[in-house]
Amino acid sequence: MHQVATFGGSVAKRALEVREAYIGDGQGNMNELPGYAWIVFVADFLVFFPVFIYIGYTLGHIYPTLAMIEDPEPPPYEPVDLNEDADSIAEDNAPLNDRPMKVDQEPVLVTSSLRRIHRLLSSTAGWTANFRGLPCAIVLSLAAGASGAIFSGVPFVPRSVGILLASLVIVQLSTAWTHIVISAPSTLRFYQRLPPFGKTFQATAVPIVAHWAATQLTAYLPFGLSYLLGLAHWDVRNPTQVPQYQGDAIWKSLIVVVVVVAAMVFLVIPAQVVLVRVQASLLPPDESPILAFDRSFAGKVEPPVVGGKGYVTWMDAWATFSRQSWIRLYKLIGKILAVEFAVYFLVVAIVVPEFILMVKASKPVDSN
Repeated sequence: MHQVATFGGSVAKRALEVREAYIGDGQGNMNELPGYAWIVFVADFLVFFPVFIYIGYTLGHIYPTLAMIEDPEPPPYEPVDLNEDADSIAEDNAPLNDRPMKVDQEPVLVTSSLRRIHRLLSSTAGWTANFRGLPCAIVLSLAAGASGAIFSGVPFVPRSVGILLASLVIVQLSTAWTHIVISAPSTLRFYQRLPPFGKTFQATAVPIVAHWAATQLTAYLPFGLSYLLGLAHWDVRNPTQVPQYQGDAIWKSLIVVVVVVAAMVFLVIPAQVVLVRVQASLLPPDESPILAFDRSFAGKVEPPVVGGKGYVTWMDAWATFSRQSWIRLYKLIGKILAVEFAVYFLVVAIVVPEFILMVKASKPVDSN
């Protein structure tokens, strides 16, 4: 008990030092951080900002997108390179139809491993391939924010509806981003790869609405469940007033967390899978995917020249994503979350001691 009290006292003392370094000791006295503090802050930013971009963008968006479109059943037979065996075939006077075939009974999927995806991207366009589509993603984010603000500013239009309308307006940008991620490098700029608006809107409108509904439901679930379970709420208008939680707050909070995670797993991610696969079906025929991708979606997609739509419906996009693909995707997401947690833990383990040392080295500011 004495050790616990001593530890609690040291934590409180350290918190007081941090408070005084920034806002003073409550009596008008301020502490000033050492002069090298800004150098440390800038160095941390230069080191960790690219890491956060890689974690949030590459692992969080590019890797799952590739997993959502990879074909788990590529052709089992692969013809041997004709240039490699032409001489031996000619010497043996073997018929063309009898040339050897390479058989791959257990195909190894690229998106079953983080390392395989990294090697695939690196072999595609070097280390920069890990950030493919980033300019388009930035413009997409700005366009979504601007159009969302415009629609939400219209009278009687709720903010959530404004988000939906914005998502429908920028369907070309979001689809172009998917095409850039899954296809081989192109000399065209992202704005030159925008698909036709009418066809893209017709193909992706339903998946976009479904994804919007799933994300909105998941966002509001914690508030609704907390009200239903009788959990006390913290009022942002009175931040100094802390609600009093009862002993049952722990298991009620756990229920909220479990339900929200389940909504992410069974609603948001499946909706995202359907949307990405529909967008991928709009990939132009002159663009080559960087991994195994069944453009026909098991024969569901018919080209316009034979009277088809030229893209997969949302129902077929769902039906053609096999059980093995779902398992592979969720495993990949679990690995990504583990990497993100490890990186964030490492960053905290580096930044917090730095900050504590700088606070200890701070000196009182002379107010005279």
